[in-house]
Amino acid sequence: MKFEGEIVPLSETSGGPDDGELLYRLSRGDEPAYRSLHNRHQATVFRIALLLTDTVRDAEEVAATAFLELWRRRARVRLVRTSVLPWLLVATCTAATDALRSRRRYRRLLRRIHADGGASDHAEAVARAVDALKLSDAVAAGLRHLGRRESSVAVLCLVQGLATAEAAMVLRVPEQTVASRLTRLRTRLRRAPSRYASLTEEANA
Repeated sequence: MKFEGEIVPLSETSGGPDDGELLYRLSRGDEPAYRSLHNRHQATVFRIALLLTDTVRDAEEVAATAFLELWRRRARVRLVRTSVLPWLLVATCTAATDALRSRRRYRRLLRRIHADGGASDHAEAVARAVDALKLSDAVAAGLRHLGRRESSVAVLCLVQGLATAEAAMVLRVPEQTVASRLTRLRTRLRRAPSRYASLTEEANA
């Protein structure tokens, strides 16, 4: 399953019910509402997952996990700007971190780098995702080297442009915690300028 649809900005609903209405229906077990949310946000979720994992197969699994969490935890989802997308992106970052950890364990077990025959396809897909999200290659590479907490803040605040208060709402942490993570993120990025140069510029913006 590959997601190649258009990215839907926060609060944009293309004339249909907004995410708040769909989430209310979803909380009551409405499967059509779930499908509507899935169709609306699948492109962005998949592309962020692809940036974080760097392989199509892992990105598909991560995206599927994020939407599964949306269904499982539908009564606890928080909207930001009337959108479920920020919540989905946090779930995506968590699933991507788990996927990368599993991949590293597998590689250590085999004592070699696992070679995927579709590497060129993955590279092309990643390039398309970077282009669709309007990110530089350096920013995309930088995201893959961040931990779960850092990647969640980076995706929400730097990629999606959420304010710290909005990110705090979806992360269920105090705003000061988000601000502190951003500060630590800026410090980490400055210490590795060659790897994170473009992401550092965005973090300082």
